[in-house]
Amino acid sequence: MLIELDYPEPVAVDLEAARTMLLIVDMENEDAHPSGKRYTGEAVAEIIPKIAALRRRVREAGGLIVHTQSVRKPDALEFTLFKNVVRKVEGTWGAEFVDDLKPEGGEPIVVKYTHDCFYRTEMESLLERLGVRAGESRIIITGIAARGCVQCAVTGFSIRDYYVYVPLDCTAQRDEKDKLQAFSLFTSFGYRYNVTVTRSDLIRFSPAETREL
Repeated sequence: MLIELDYPEPVAVDLEAARTMLLIVDMENEDAHPSGKRYTGEAVAEIIPKIAALRRRVREAGGLIVHTQSVRKPDALEFTLFKNVVRKVEGTWGAEFVDDLKPEGGEPIVVKYTHDCFYRTEMESLLERLGVRAGESRIIITGIAARGCVQCAVTGFSIRDYYVYVPLDCTAQRDEKDKLQAFSLFTSFGYRYNVTVTRSDLIRFSPAETREL
């Protein structure tokens, strides 16, 4: 049986900047640079300027910006036992941020060793330090890959009771079918109560005072 999927209609949202955090997921050379070993292609080239523009708007409005950086140790069981493709090894060029989205002005980085930005990372302690609170804060999730680390981040923030927003034009996947499946998940029963699919130009911000990190 063939099941056809369509992207959900993006929703316009108005967010209070003081309660908003932009999360930029894994925009690293290996997948996001044309010379990267696992370059995602035109799909990622198109989202880089969109995320950069959204970051400027969040910063100007007084919101928070956080990056995740996915790295692996050379002797990770993922490689040595499970024989997965060796990638994003800690300290290599491939694991560095792509130039146009390097962290700026003290933007925090959460280093992670799996798809999950919460598992054995400093994400929860960082959120506590920044005053990002469940049931109050708005998390905009961008980056790559839509059905990999972005999906894990959406799930992680959703189950921890944050308001989550995913801009269609700020995530990418090498295979378009995978991105469609991710967004189909985000609008399913288990997610739609606190996950909203939007688009970067449909996000408006109410001003807030600049917050120091």
